[in-house]
Amino acid sequence: MFTLDRYIIRQVLFPTVLGLALLLLLFTAFSSVQLLRSAALGNMPPRDVLALLIANDLSALEILLPSAFFAALVMVMSTWHREGEPYALYAGGISPSRVSRPLKILAVLVSLCVALLSLYGRPYSYTLRYEISERGANLSSEQMESRRFYKWDEGFVIQASEVSRQTPNLTDVFAHAQEFGRPVVLRARAAQLDETDENRMQKLTFIDGVSHQIGEASRKDRVTRFDRLIYFAHRPASDALTKRRALSTARLAQSERRKDAAEFQWRVCMPIISLLVALMGIELGRLRPRQSPYPRFGMALVLYALVFNLSSLTKSSVENGLIPMMPGVYTAVGVLVLAYLIMRRSPSLSLKVPA
Repeated sequence: MFTLDRYIIRQVLFPTVLGLALLLLLFTAFSSVQLLRSAALGNMPPRDVLALLIANDLSALEILLPSAFFAALVMVMSTWHREGEPYALYAGGISPSRVSRPLKILAVLVSLCVALLSLYGRPYSYTLRYEISERGANLSSEQMESRRFYKWDEGFVIQASEVSRQTPNLTDVFAHAQEFGRPVVLRARAAQLDETDENRMQKLTFIDGVSHQIGEASRKDRVTRFDRLIYFAHRPASDALTKRRALSTARLAQSERRKDAAEFQWRVCMPIISLLVALMGIELGRLRPRQSPYPRFGMALVLYALVFNLSSLTKSSVENGLIPMMPGVYTAVGVLVLAYLIMRRSPSLSLKVPA
């Protein structure tokens, strides 16, 4: 029997890994396109861009992993039963529940992985995303490279021929800004870009340069020479530690806020939902010999869409106060448990002989 268990697990595990890799590849490509549209991308070093993509993938794994496993279960079990191989086992006295036992154990292991991703991986990935996004929005000399344009503030870009950690940290500086709706071009021998202070203000000091204020009404430009020219930019306060998706699960459990409760319930429910979806996938995969698998594939798609849309809908409803905090997102789990029990009592799915 252990040989049979290994065979069944191997049949499902390989397409699960393959499907998960394909889903991750597609999701990474989609995230890359979205990231390229971000204005803060130009301020990020390559290592932060890579870390941001990895953080996006980590936060999506709690959905992609059970999705790949569910699809593999339905396709492999349907094909296996359609070819009639399991019916030889059933004829030999092995029950359908015994054949599906290794798949149920595998479903429990997948749900445990989802639990780790949801309870720990999700807050870690969002904290990392918020920190990287803030670093990209708040330019510092450590992020800058020579002869490359960076966005410092709204309508303000800057470039330096040399970047160092000495004071001043920028040499041979060129900048373009907007002052009162009029373009200004700055050229300076050096500049000092300070770190954001405790009041969330950042100072940029140009040293020994010239300012060209370009006139739009006439062709004359206003040229001003200066020893020092100082600009200030206000940076929004960092909320990486206060956003609910970045909060630890333990802190969310103690919060009485509605949105925090919805986030906590989502994290707790995701492994349970993934387990129930996998168990329903096992039931859907039991075909009669030579029966077409396409109706079951259609049922699986509808079931998958209903499950995750129901979960997202209940979470949004709790956040917006449309349904009470209790049972809240747990309502989706209750509906899925009821649906699974109904499937278990269906002779065409469970292969039980009706009484």
